[in-house]
Amino acid sequence: MKIRKMVHEDLELMTKWLNTKEILEFFGHPSAPPSARQVQEKYGPRIDGAIAVEPYIAETDGRPFAFLQGYRIANADYANYGYAMDETIYGIDQFIGEPALFNKGYGTRLVTEFVNFIFQEKQADAIVLDPELSNPRAIRCYEKCGFRKVKKIEGNKKWLMEISRDTGILQFSGSRESGGKQ
Repeated sequence: MKIRKMVHEDLELMTKWLNTKEILEFFGHPSAPPSARQVQEKYGPRIDGAIAVEPYIAETDGRPFAFLQGYRIANADYANYGYAMDETIYGIDQFIGEPALFNKGYGTRLVTEFVNFIFQEKQADAIVLDPELSNPRAIRCYEKCGFRKVKKIEGNKKWLMEISRDTGILQFSGSRESGGKQ
């Protein structure tokens, strides 16, 4: 598995993924799939570094299969989530864009590698994510990766889940494609 920075050439694939029923169920709005222009307007500035949300693409066997993004949480969320302002807290979001790869272990490996990357490269004290309560597959994946449920948020629709640097990080012993994380 290789995790690399997203580039503009990935936007066509991202548009395809964001228009997939299985993806729209939890990442977007099923009644309003985004156009190519909307995807460009949202993710183009992130690719260019104009917005402090860093997008990535994961590949396996040289083929893109997942989207990830990492970001320092907003100042308001420090108070909402109960963190001190001197802590470095990152949020992450991700999805597997190829439904044929669901329930095959890719998610656990993907999240674990991304968490390792954020702890190492961003020196985060903790990482949070917020799956919908109605997404048990994602919640199970995150728990396997070491995340713990902290509290329900957004009107009890989502879990705030956290993994801290102190918790320890899972490592995969399988082989990696060359290129690593960038």
